[in-house]
Amino acid sequence: MKIKVVLASSSQELVQSQFANRKESLAPETEIAIVAPSGCPPSTEGEKDELIAAPQIFSEVLNAKKEGFDAVTIDCTLEPGLKAAKQASSIPVVGAGEAALSLALLLGERFSVIMPIPTSISPMISKIRQMGLWERMASVRAVNVHVLDLDNYEQTLASVAEEARIAVEDDGAEVIVLGCTVMGPIAGALANKLAVPVVEPGTAALKLAEALAAPGWKSSLFPCRERG
Repeated sequence: MKIKVVLASSSQELVQSQFANRKESLAPETEIAIVAPSGCPPSTEGEKDELIAAPQIFSEVLNAKKEGFDAVTIDCTLEPGLKAAKQASSIPVVGAGEAALSLALLLGERFSVIMPIPTSISPMISKIRQMGLWERMASVRAVNVHVLDLDNYEQTLASVAEEARIAVEDDGAEVIVLGCTVMGPIAGALANKLAVPVVEPGTAALKLAEALAAPGWKSSLFPCRERG
């Protein structure tokens, strides 16, 4: 099985830094290729960035099947262009945000999402509302660290752990969802600190893509051909 991972970022450094974290959770026979479209912003942290990134991601999704991929993930919790990509693709397309939030529902009654910066809170809340999960949300918080600065492991762990602790103790969260795929490497250590499940969105999207691609399931948004 081959899965195309499309970043909402033009950073080639992210391609290199994210590969190992994505690959370690997959089945041995699953191959991945991570793509950072050159037309995307360096990072997608708000609605303006989403508008710029969406057509770039859409183009990558359109090309995926003829490139030999069995599924695609949009490796960003804000998922620019996700609905359009699902409508156009004949193979499964999974967004990191929808995958992480869906998985959180199986792990606890209420979840909190920890976003990188305050301006990314509003788009995430909109996504939660669109998915009908408002009553299951404890809170959406931010650590005020830009995406491209999240590669500092110790700083990111400390910042996210503090907001997550407040989410658990004060907001009543039973599950923490990392609000950025670049936070992935801290997931295990954060779960140990909090003693509650921590959902890493990049991994959630890949595992769901594997599950959907194996039987050939795809979104109902993809137009069915009329019977001849």
